[in-house]
Amino acid sequence: MANEVRKESIAKIKFKLFIKNFKKNWSLFKESKMGMFGLWLIIAFGIFGALSPIVLNLLDPSIYDPVVGLDSRILSSKYITDYLSTQNLIKGIEIPAAQQWVYSFMDKGETFKSSMENLVRNSQYEIMTTYAPDSFRHLLDTIADSYIPAKERLYFQTSVSELVDKGIIKFSAISSVKDVGNRDKFSFQDFSELLQKVDHKTLAIALSPYADSDEVSRAMLWFKSLNRDKPELVEEFNSLVTQSYSEEEVQSAQEKVLEVAKSVADVSATGQLYIQSDTQLAEVVQNNVVPVESLVYAAAFSILPDLIVLSKEDSKIEESIKSGKFSSLLELAKSKLSDLSKKEIYEPALAKANRTISNIENEMKSLGLEVSHKDTERFLELYAGMELAKVSVDIAPELRAELENEIAKYSKTVRQGYVHELNNIFIKIATARSFMASLLNDENVPENYETLGSQVIKVLSDPITSLIAYSFQGTNKLNKVISNIENSQLDDFRRLDIVEKLKTYKEPVEAVRFLIGEGDINENIYFRMIDEHKQYLEDASEWSNVKDIRTIEKSQKTQWIKDFAEKKLVEIFNTLSINNKIGVGHPLPPSRWHWLGTDPVGRDILVQLMVSTPSEFVLGVLAALITVIIGTIIGTAAAYYGGAVDVIFMRIADLMMLFPSTAFLIVLSGFMTMNLFKLALILGLLGGFGGITLVLKAQALTIKVKPYIDAARVSGGSHGYIIFNHIIPNVMPLSFLYMMFNVTGAVFSEAVLSFFGLMKVRMSWGLMINTVWSSGYLGSGNIGSYWWMWIPAGGAITLLCAAFYFLGRGLEEIVNPRLRKR
Repeated sequence: MANEVRKESIAKIKFKLFIKNFKKNWSLFKESKMGMFGLWLIIAFGIFGALSPIVLNLLDPSIYDPVVGLDSRILSSKYITDYLSTQNLIKGIEIPAAQQWVYSFMDKGETFKSSMENLVRNSQYEIMTTYAPDSFRHLLDTIADSYIPAKERLYFQTSVSELVDKGIIKFSAISSVKDVGNRDKFSFQDFSELLQKVDHKTLAIALSPYADSDEVSRAMLWFKSLNRDKPELVEEFNSLVTQSYSEEEVQSAQEKVLEVAKSVADVSATGQLYIQSDTQLAEVVQNNVVPVESLVYAAAFSILPDLIVLSKEDSKIEESIKSGKFSSLLELAKSKLSDLSKKEIYEPALAKANRTISNIENEMKSLGLEVSHKDTERFLELYAGMELAKVSVDIAPELRAELENEIAKYSKTVRQGYVHELNNIFIKIATARSFMASLLNDENVPENYETLGSQVIKVLSDPITSLIAYSFQGTNKLNKVISNIENSQLDDFRRLDIVEKLKTYKEPVEAVRFLIGEGDINENIYFRMIDEHKQYLEDASEWSNVKDIRTIEKSQKTQWIKDFAEKKLVEIFNTLSINNKIGVGHPLPPSRWHWLGTDPVGRDILVQLMVSTPSEFVLGVLAALITVIIGTIIGTAAAYYGGAVDVIFMRIADLMMLFPSTAFLIVLSGFMTMNLFKLALILGLLGGFGGITLVLKAQALTIKVKPYIDAARVSGGSHGYIIFNHIIPNVMPLSFLYMMFNVTGAVFSEAVLSFFGLMKVRMSWGLMINTVWSSGYLGSGNIGSYWWMWIPAGGAITLLCAAFYFLGRGLEEIVNPRLRKR
C-alpha cells in the first residue's frame, strides 16, 4: 500500500514538474514572434480544414464537390456579356425559340421533321453572308433533342428488343402483305412455299396497292426467278400487279395471302420488332402486330429495375409486382441489376432509383395523377400509359386513337395515364404554335413553314435578341454583346443579322411572353387537336377528366421594366446552361458565388482548398512523426553503442543526405500507386535515416556522458532502459523541433508529385496547380490574368510550410539555450 502511495506521489510530482516546465517554456515561446505567428497560422489551417465536412454538407454537391462538381449556372448578366463564347451566345439567343418551334410540329411525324431539317440547311445560305456550314448546327441539334417522340421511341425500342429476345413479346414478322417481298422478314424459300399455297392471281391482287414499293419489286423478281421457263406467266403476274381492283377484292386477297404468309414465315427467324420510327409504330398499331398488352409491358419495363432496388427497403413493392400484371417481367428486370448485396453497388443504385421514381411521381402529380410508387400496380400502369402517349403522339390521329381504343379495352388505368399525358403534350404543342403564330403573324402553323421558308428560321432569334436589346439598352453590356458577335473569329457565328436586330429593337417582342410563362395560348389550336383525336375514339369519356386549356390559370402579364427583363434573361440563359444547351466559359474570377473563383473545369477553388487541407496536415505530420521516431532511435543507439553500430548508421545517413529524394519519388511512383500513406512512410524512412540522425546523435552524445547516465549504469540499468528512460526523453525536445521542420518537406514533396499527376489523391493543392498548368493557364502571358487559379494553392503550400518553419524556429529558442533572450 505504501508503494502505491509512493508511486502516486511520484506521478503527481512528475505531473507538477511537467506543468511547471510547460509554463516556463510557454512564457519563453510567447516571446518569439515568429513562433507565435507560425502557431496561429497552423491553428487557422486546422480550423479551415476541420470545417470542410460541414461546408460540404451545406453546399450542393453537384456544384461544389471538389472533384466532380461543376457550376454550370448563369447567375448574372455579367456571365452573358463576359463569360460566354460567341458560339454559346448565339445558341442562347436562338435555342429557346427553336425549342418552341420544334414543339409546334411535334405531332406531324418524322417526314415533316426531316423537311424542317432541310429548311434549316437551306436557310443558312440565305441568312449568312459567307460560307458557314456549321452556323445552324445548333438548330439541327435542337430538332434532334427536342423532338420528344423520336427520343422516347429509342428507349422504348430497347425495352421491346429485350422482351422479344426473352420471348416475353411474341409476334409474327409479317404484318402487311407487302412484307412477303421484304427479305429481312420473308425469305426466298418462304416466298416459294407461299406460291405453292396461294395462286399467283390472288397474290398479284393482294400486292397491287403497293405496286410501286421496293418490297413488291422484289416479290416480282422472286416470282420471275421461280418461273424462268414460263415467261408468259411472269408477264401475266406483272400485269396483274399493276391493275386496279375493287376494295373487296383486294381485302379478300390480302386476308388470304397474309394468313398463309404468317404460317409460312419462320417465327424464330423474324429478328426484332422495330418501332424506332413513327411509320414502324404506325404499322404495328394498324396491323395489330402485337397485342397492346405487349406494348404496355415494354413501356413499364424500363422502371422495374428501379422499383426492385427500392423493394430492398420495402418488400411489399416486389410482392405487388409478383402478384400483378407485370409478374412475367420480374426475373428479367432482376437480371439487369448488379449484386445489390455489395454496399458500393447498392447505395448508388438506391440513390438513382429514388431520384428516378421521385421524378416520375412529380410528373404524374403535375398531370393531376396523385399516386405513389408504393401503390405499385397502379403506378406501373399509369407510367406505361404516359410512355405510350409520348411515343405515339406523332403517328396519324386515327391510328393514335386506335391505340387508345385498344388500351381502353386492356386497362382503364393505363388509358388514364395515356390520356392525361397526351393532353399535356397537346397543351405544349398548342403553346408552341401560339408562340410561332405570334412571331410569324400567321396562325396557319406549322402548315405554312415550308411556304415561308427561311423566314421561319430568321424570326427564331427575335425574342431573345429583343430582350437583350431592351435589358442592356444604353449600357456597355449591349456593346459587349454586339462586339462579341461582330468580332467572332469563326465565320459560322458572325451573325450580322442578329447584330442588326440588337441595334434596332427597343422593346421585347410579344413572343417573349411565352418564354417567361406569360403567353396567351390560342384555344382554337388546342381544341382542334383534341377534336381531331377524339373523332376516332369509340369512347371519349376519359377526356372529360383532363385539365383542358381553359382550366389553366392565365398568368398576369408583368409590365416591362429593365430590371425585370434582365432577370428573366438571366433565368432563360441559366436554364439553357443547366440543361447543357450552352456552356459557361470557365475559369471564372472570384465572385459572391465563388469567393476564390473556379478552375478550368468549373470547380470551386475555395472548396478544393478547404478539402485538401486535412490531407496535407495528415501527410506532413505523419511523415515527420515517422522521421523523428526512426531518427531518434537510430541517433541515440549510434551515440550510445558507438563502434560498428555508429559507423553503419552514420554511413547510411551520409548516403541518404546525398540521395535525390524528389527524383527517387518520381521514379518510384512509376512502379507503384502512390497514395498519402505510402508517401508518408517513404518520406519518413528517407528522412529518418538521413540528416536528422546526425543531429540527434550529437545531442545524445552530450547526454551520454552525464553523471546520471553513469549512475543508472552502475545501478544495474540495462542498455535499453538507459536509452529509453534517460537519453531519449532528453533528446525529445530537439526531435520535436526537427519534426516541425520535416513537415514542410513532406508537404512540398506531395505538391511536387501531385503537380506531375503521380499521386492517387482525391484532391490536393499540388493537384489544383496541376489542373491549371495542364489546361494551359500557367503559360506565358496567362499567369497574371488568371491569378486566382494558382495563387490560393501556391499560397497555401507556402503558408503551411512557413507556419511549421516559424513554429520550429520558436521552439528552437527554447531547445537551444544560446538562442534564448533571457
